[in-house]
Formats: sequence, C-alpha cells, structure tokens
Amino acid sequence: MPKGIPLTEEEQNKRRHEVFAASVHLFVAKGFRETTMQEIADAAGMGKSTLYDYFKTKDDILLSVVEDEIYDLTELAKQIASRDLPAAEKIHQIMHAHLEFLLVNKEFYAKMTYEVQRLDAESQRHIQARRHAYQDLLCSLVEAAIREGAFRPVNPLLAARTILAILSPAVFTNRPTGTPEQMMDEAIEIFYRGVARN
Repeated sequence: MPKGIPLTEEEQNKRRHEVFAASVHLFVAKGFRETTMQEIADAAGMGKSTLYDYFKTKDDILLSVVEDEIYDLTELAKQIASRDLPAAEKIHQIMHAHLEFLLVNKEFYAKMTYEVQRLDAESQRHIQARRHAYQDLLCSLVEAAIREGAFRPVNPLLAARTILAILSPAVFTNRPTGTPEQMMDEAIEIFYRGVARN
C-alpha cells in the first residue's frame, strides 16, 4: 500500500491508470527495455519508491496494462451481448468495438507483442485466463447464432477463435485492400458465408 495517508480504492485505481498511461507512452516512444522505472515514476508524477508500492518491475506494469485492457474489452463485449439483437449482429458489433480498440492501441501492441510473450509463466496464465473469458463470451454468441438458425452447426470455440483471427490482418498489414473497417467487414462476410445455413 502507498505510504502516508491511505488512499481510497478509487484513488489507488486512478494512480495505477496514471502509471499505465505514462508507461505505455514511454514503452512506445523509447522501447520497453530502454525505459527505466525512474522515468515511469517521473512521467506519472510520483516518487520512485511510491511507484514500487504499486509495481515491483516493468514486467508487472506490462502485465497489468494488458490484463486491464482485455478486461475492459470483455466488459464492453458483455454490454453489446446484452442488447436485444440477433447473436450474429452482436458478434459483428463486438468485432467493430475490438477493431477500434486495436486501431487506437496499434503502435503499443505492434511494439509490445514480443515483450508480452516473454513474460513469465505465471503472468502468461493470468493473460490467458482473461483471453479465455473473452473467447468464451464469443463462443456463447456463436452457440446462440446456431440456436437461432443463423449459423449451421459448427465448433463454437473454434469459430470464436477464427472470428478473432480476422482482426489482425485488418490492422497489422502492409498490404491493405481497403480501410481496416472495410477489410474486417469483408472478412466477416466471408466467415459468415462459410457458417451460414443455406
């Protein structure tokens, strides 16, 4: 816990997100390995010892940033999933929300992919648990689309993973065939035609 006057949970979360924002900016601008904890503390407007009260290492910061963003993305997907819409349309809207998220954070994920992959096994398990929760939400929507008769019977989890795989070529490409939105919509249409009940 931070020293001095105890912070409320809301204040602690605010400080953590200030650290996240400062870290992401520095990681992108300077590189993960080149960024020091002192520079993160300075950018976040706190002392280095205070920063260590929240995070012991840069790896801890990176893990928390990734976990937090996957959680936020999952919560947004849950809101969309609760709408009174056909399941296939919910999936489409979730993919557009996910695409927007990737485009906003494109440079961070392009530069940090390797750093995330080299986190220790326990950190990888934490990230995997978040990703699985998101996949499971999409899987449940694929199952709903099958029940509604929009999709033919397919492996729901494999279909969910395939849908997520559509996003990377729409964002991380040096050979675009349209805007990211256009490419994703076309890829989703190709996917839907493959799973649609004729």
